[in-house]
Amino acid sequence: MQIEYNHHLPEFERLLESIDRPGDYCDYCRLPAMMPRLEVESVGTIAFPVQEAQIKSLIRAAERAPYGKGPDTVLDRSVRDCWQIDADKLSLGGRGWEDSSEVVLRHVADGIGCPFDRLVARPYKLLIYEPDGFFTPHRDTEKAAGMIATLVISLPTDGVGGELVVRHKGREMVIDMCVSDPSELVYAAFYADCTHETRPVREGDRVALVYNLILDGSRSSALQRAPDFDTQATAIAEELVDWARGTQPGDKIVWILDHDYSEAGISFAAFKGIDAVVGRTLSEAAKRAECALHAAVVEITEVGSGEYGGYYDDLDDVDIGEVQDSTASLYGWVAPDDERPEFGRIPMLDEELLPQGVFDDVEPDEKDVEEASGNAGVSVEHTYRRSALVAWPLAGTVAVLSQGDLGSAIKYVTAEIAQSSQERDPRSRQMGLLSQLIDAWIPTTPYLPPVEHPALRSMFELLTDASEADLTARFMRTVLVRRYAGTENDGLVKMSTKAGPAAMDGFLPKLVEAKLLPHPAGVLGLVWRLTERHWAGGNAGWPQVLEPAAVAVFETLPRALEPPADKITPSWNRPNPAVLSAEAVCDLFSLCWYLGFESHGREACRLIVGHPKQATPDRVLPEALRKARARGRDFADSASYRTLWLRASKYLLARSNSPPRKRQDWLVAARLSCPCAGCRQLQAFCNDPASQTARITVAQGVRQHLRQSIDSRGLDIEYRTERRGRPYTLICTKNRASFHRRVAEYDEDISQMRSLIGSAPSQMVGAQVARLRNAVLAGKQMLRT
Repeated sequence: MQIEYNHHLPEFERLLESIDRPGDYCDYCRLPAMMPRLEVESVGTIAFPVQEAQIKSLIRAAERAPYGKGPDTVLDRSVRDCWQIDADKLSLGGRGWEDSSEVVLRHVADGIGCPFDRLVARPYKLLIYEPDGFFTPHRDTEKAAGMIATLVISLPTDGVGGELVVRHKGREMVIDMCVSDPSELVYAAFYADCTHETRPVREGDRVALVYNLILDGSRSSALQRAPDFDTQATAIAEELVDWARGTQPGDKIVWILDHDYSEAGISFAAFKGIDAVVGRTLSEAAKRAECALHAAVVEITEVGSGEYGGYYDDLDDVDIGEVQDSTASLYGWVAPDDERPEFGRIPMLDEELLPQGVFDDVEPDEKDVEEASGNAGVSVEHTYRRSALVAWPLAGTVAVLSQGDLGSAIKYVTAEIAQSSQERDPRSRQMGLLSQLIDAWIPTTPYLPPVEHPALRSMFELLTDASEADLTARFMRTVLVRRYAGTENDGLVKMSTKAGPAAMDGFLPKLVEAKLLPHPAGVLGLVWRLTERHWAGGNAGWPQVLEPAAVAVFETLPRALEPPADKITPSWNRPNPAVLSAEAVCDLFSLCWYLGFESHGREACRLIVGHPKQATPDRVLPEALRKARARGRDFADSASYRTLWLRASKYLLARSNSPPRKRQDWLVAARLSCPCAGCRQLQAFCNDPASQTARITVAQGVRQHLRQSIDSRGLDIEYRTERRGRPYTLICTKNRASFHRRVAEYDEDISQMRSLIGSAPSQMVGAQVARLRNAVLAGKQMLRT
């Protein structure tokens, strides 16, 4: 694996690895004990040692034992060959068995390092191994909530072999589970993530009780205390303090645990063996060093090219070669009190992982191989998952959370601000958290797509509630000018009322200059809404903020409608001119009228009239005038309004003089400059007023060329391919598509002229309005015929 380990904390690593192991991954012992009174449904009471006749009776009452393969449970005697009887068919009792089982459980608790008064053994199965019975290497699944280990108790039976082999992290224990003396038993307990196997029984049989060992967190009895690691905790805390002084915001330490835990099973209370002690010691050290500590799942994914030797038949045999991409993240967060904060996925960065070499020579938890296709070879993806403890300075929590999701950081800050109300100086704490949160929003990349962030609304609410004008202004100047996507106006207008004009000072002009081109409707809508709400609201500071913003609108408008071209930027990378909606045009001229900007209004009219593609005179202007008329009669009598009204009415009247007329022939106006044989046939077909259908038999490439010529010119021709013979034939059929489009456009023109009549300025009630009425009547008559 290609991992950058943390090489800057050798003493911290040494201290953690020096913590003594309180138990081991496996514990076993041979003990004198009173045997249980064991009764099996449909078999009766079992005598010890178990005799051959009762072995056969047990087998008749049993079923073949399956094994887990991924999410499935399968029977395969080449993997597992034994019999099983479920616990609900067993009855365990007897005068001395309670004492014997308590002795076993105490030994187990000491041996694997678990508190005895929280350890519960729940019967799971009775297993019967005949001669040659075995179970290949495997791991147990978590069969019950809180399960941490498996306990196997061999019952007295004549037999040889069937050794239990338990392996973990390069270590191996081979346990002889055979016992024949009825006053003796053998047990073995091992954690659920250990690989183990049962070797073949060479002679006789083996009978064993299997228990799930569960760490019960609901018990009220006192917990067994861990060994005293106060000295290590003090030294580790000192290392954390030194480390925190030199960190950058967002730096973390990720310590891989000794055992593996599922996302649902990871918990400080359920840590096994050495993990329990390391967790408690590091938790105490982090508290002293003012660091946060959580448990989490580490997931590392590597993608690379496939590597194999010679020929292969099975893609599973392909290994990963050169790693082309890798990602590492942390999720499934658990606090030391076993609360589960919603931090989401947070990236694990380079040089955060410890201890050194922990991922060396490990097998992936998942492997995905994608077959070669086209020019791409075999692709292999490996995914590794381990459990870890993650530490970072408490002061850097906002930066850490924002690496993954700003929404999580906002939730954290909101909760901390609410809690800080109980402190002696809550405002200082509040401002510090908000300042960190604003820093987290500031992009580190030179280019940031201007899309609305899902957490932006929550950020507005947080800043509004905080009533910190300086911080609000900083957020808008440093963050929102770059993040603005035109959809944040509701939050900004709401926030402006509480934050006041000081928060907007310096922000609005910058926003106009930066975003009028890509988001004209949003910027114009924001400036107008703020002006409408605050200009005459009695706050003397607002005009000094809003007027420069409005001036910036009119100064930036020419560059937005016609961005300056330069010789360096390629044409495909130059910004497109701003396209104004009816709402945007209405907002623009509302500012002119409301603020009395007559000269700006005349210049804006000249720009709008001179750029008909940016604000179409037949659609955008009539709708903008209708909206403007609804805002006030005085506005409708302004000079800008009259200019735009005249522009729209003249344009529509001129086009109404050319009503749609249906051709009586099938001539299609087209000029094809290509001299190829296919285009010559297509041109002749277009020029023929009597022909409606043509058959052009040409090769595939020419057919594609003809289809592109028809589509790019918008010719009134439909086409389809007749797949008979070689080459195929392109069948072209003329239609009236352009006529029908013109009819629909003409119908909409009539509607827009009627709108102009209703929104006419009072000075225009004469000839121009009469012309519009006549055009509407003539148009309706034409459409009826």
